[in-house]
Amino acid sequence: MRCCPLCKLPGRVMGIRVLRFSLVIILVLLLVAGALTNLLPNVKEDKMLTLRREVKSQGKSTLDSFTLIMQTYNRTDLLLRLLNHYQAVPHLHKVIVVWNNVGEKGPDELWNSLGPHPVPVIFKLQTTNRMRNRLQAFPEVETNAIP
Repeated sequence: MRCCPLCKLPGRVMGIRVLRFSLVIILVLLLVAGALTNLLPNVKEDKMLTLRREVKSQGKSTLDSFTLIMQTYNRTDLLLRLLNHYQAVPHLHKVIVVWNNVGEKGPDELWNSLGPHPVPVIFKLQTTNRMRNRLQAFPEVETNAIP
């Protein structure tokens, strides 16, 4: 009595069938992943970096605004995209970027070349790469709120 048709197959044929089945599963997963990737919104980095903004009036009160202190290391492309995004945050008075790439020039020239920005960005170059660099008392902070 046979329990199933596969029990009578030699080991080699069984291995080939398992391999084919595995390849089909992998191919289907790749196709599904590709289809889902095509559904993601199309982001043009060039448009993001070349977006020019009008400078808002700097008459904002420091009582109802805040200063953002962030640090970075070796991620200039991501930093520029984040800074561009932060330019639209309401009540943001100033951004201070703690530049932890010791020995490398900060991207301030590149950032300033991208046009007028409503929120000023200050790059603070560091002599050592430490996580606590962002906890310094920066004289540029004029607001009471610092996230």
